[in-house]
Amino acid sequence: MTRALDGTTVAAVTAGHVPYLFFVQLDFSQPLRVCSAGYNIDWNGVTWLGLGSLGSIDPIQEQASLEATGVRLTLTGVPTEYVAIMLAEQYQGRPCQIWFAPLREDLQLGVAPIRMFSGRMDVPAIDVGETASITVSAESKMVAWDRPKTRRYNHEDQIGRYPGDLGFIYTSQMVEKQLVWGR
Repeated sequence: MTRALDGTTVAAVTAGHVPYLFFVQLDFSQPLRVCSAGYNIDWNGVTWLGLGSLGSIDPIQEQASLEATGVRLTLTGVPTEYVAIMLAEQYQGRPCQIWFAPLREDLQLGVAPIRMFSGRMDVPAIDVGETASITVSAESKMVAWDRPKTRRYNHEDQIGRYPGDLGFIYTSQMVEKQLVWGR
């Protein structure tokens, strides 16, 4: 997949020495937003918790064909309140995003971070010791593209998705309805 990058981003990435960091967002009931900086960074209207080192991110691969890809990442030094959330709730299938951000020489954001991966989380492995280590696998959204959609175009399904929407209230009456044309 080709990406459109502006001139400033191209110059920042192709420089001789490129300091960089990663942003990772895992959408639990309380989103976990961390970055690989040793300090907190404000970006995109929120404060990203600086872990200093994220742990590891497996190489992110893109395919030119319609093929699902995934990524595996390990986060270390995660605050205990997020470990408690991960142990208590069901979040398989929730969004996971990873951004790459080249930095200026003063180690601040010089250009907008580039989204490297967007997908859905799978069941993690959690190792709790002195610090917590979380290993999460995530799959791209292409994993579900060939799954059948279980959408029923009836009133009950519409109310389940959009409470108060009466757009399909008369569809059950229309099944056996005879319409007379041309009078």
